[in-house]
Amino acid sequence: MEPTKTRLTRWLYAERWPLLAALLAAAAVHYPIYAHQLRNMDSLHVGSLYIADLWAFNPYWETEQGRWGLRLVDMLRGGIDLPALSALLMLLFYTLAGLAVVRLFALRSRAARFLIPLLVVCSPYVAEVETFHYCSAAYGLSFLLAVLAVFAAVYAPPLWWAGGALCLMFSLSMYQASLGVAAGLCVMALLLAVLQQRAWLPMLRRMLVMGVSGSAAYYIVLKLFLKWYGTSLFGSYANGPVEILKALPQGLANAYRDFAVYFTQQYTIAQNYYGQRLAYACVLAVTLAVAALWLVKLRQKRTALLAVALLLLLPAAINITDILNADSHIELRMAGALVLVAPFCLALLEQCPIQGKKLAVWPLAAGAVCGVLLLRGYIVQVNNDAMVMLAQKNKIVHLADRICVQLEQNADYQAGAEVCILGEPQKGLYAAVSPLHEKASDLAQFGLLSYDPTFNARGWHSLYWEELGIELNWCSDETTRALCASEAFQAMPAYPQQGSIQTLDGVVVVKVADIQ
Repeated sequence: MEPTKTRLTRWLYAERWPLLAALLAAAAVHYPIYAHQLRNMDSLHVGSLYIADLWAFNPYWETEQGRWGLRLVDMLRGGIDLPALSALLMLLFYTLAGLAVVRLFALRSRAARFLIPLLVVCSPYVAEVETFHYCSAAYGLSFLLAVLAVFAAVYAPPLWWAGGALCLMFSLSMYQASLGVAAGLCVMALLLAVLQQRAWLPMLRRMLVMGVSGSAAYYIVLKLFLKWYGTSLFGSYANGPVEILKALPQGLANAYRDFAVYFTQQYTIAQNYYGQRLAYACVLAVTLAVAALWLVKLRQKRTALLAVALLLLLPAAINITDILNADSHIELRMAGALVLVAPFCLALLEQCPIQGKKLAVWPLAAGAVCGVLLLRGYIVQVNNDAMVMLAQKNKIVHLADRICVQLEQNADYQAGAEVCILGEPQKGLYAAVSPLHEKASDLAQFGLLSYDPTFNARGWHSLYWEELGIELNWCSDETTRALCASEAFQAMPAYPQQGSIQTLDGVVVVKVADIQ
């Protein structure tokens, strides 16, 4: 047998041009995000130095949510939250994952080899992950490991399923939503095997052994870390088998609803503007036509029924986190696996059983055109979101600079009084938004600052240090909450009106907008 290292080297060399094309395209598409250090509310809280489970504000927070592997990744990078480096590592991991998907589906056409990595790494989902600078590289690695886990289950020699189980264990330790990536790919690979009338039962057994072993190993290590830290799982993450079974009907409903919403509505994590819905509809129509032809050509009725059953099971597998966590509905958790649906359609179109060389080309050609249209929508959507986030950031940073000038002229501030700044500019007297705001994703529309008083104030802390290089004499979190709840603060006008900067209980308070 050829050594694994040699096979890997030959594969990477054979795919060097798709790899290079995807990386260069992704670096250009995502440039506005990492170049301008655009981030979301959660990323703003943690600042430029962060190691999971060592955050003084909330120790062991990541492990309490089941993500014990993030600390290991953060320790490897020293906790330095550098947007450009994190983004480029993340893009590399997603690109390699796209190439691994091409290999998993055994695709050979130039269209699939180039388009699939691009459709993965340039998707709006990846751009949203990128705004979590402190964990974006780890999330990308989690996605890649989930793909490699399924690849090992399908192609690895006997007993090598342990490597796939190990990949799945570490994948889940960084982001549990990658379970949907692994489960979805398993169903896709099985469906292809059934349609091609290949032996699928041995593949299913290997997948089950890999999945159960990897998930069990992840959970055992998680329990060890929780015991070591002296803490427990947080909220809905602590749901046991009984709670999951009780919520199963709702979880299944969420799974199929989210599958439909992701591709059909314009208020999802991807928004689906700029022709994305049209591209999805066209590629789905072509794929369903080819799949119907394929099913007709299957001579065994039992095989055709099994293929239909797997096709109906796909939304549930992709959105398995909805099923396991029915009371905590977050679209970002399941979007990663949904990114793979369009690549899977290309795989079905390439391997369709149409007879005749000329006729066999048309389904893949039609799918490739739809893929290019979808890729165009992805690229424009990512840049639309980036421009909205940049406009929000510029507004807040310039506002912070003007507030700082006034604070430096305040007698109480000059005497050493503590400072508290609260409010979101878009909810105050700075409500003007970008003309691109309506077509931006939910996360981009939400803004840079939290609605929660504690995290809102901490956002201002980070903004002053990260953007202006200024460390003010901030008051404590307890004081912040007390001031926000006071009648005196509620009665204050919003900045820049007269009286928007006052000294309350010895703290210089700046009210940017009302906040509860």
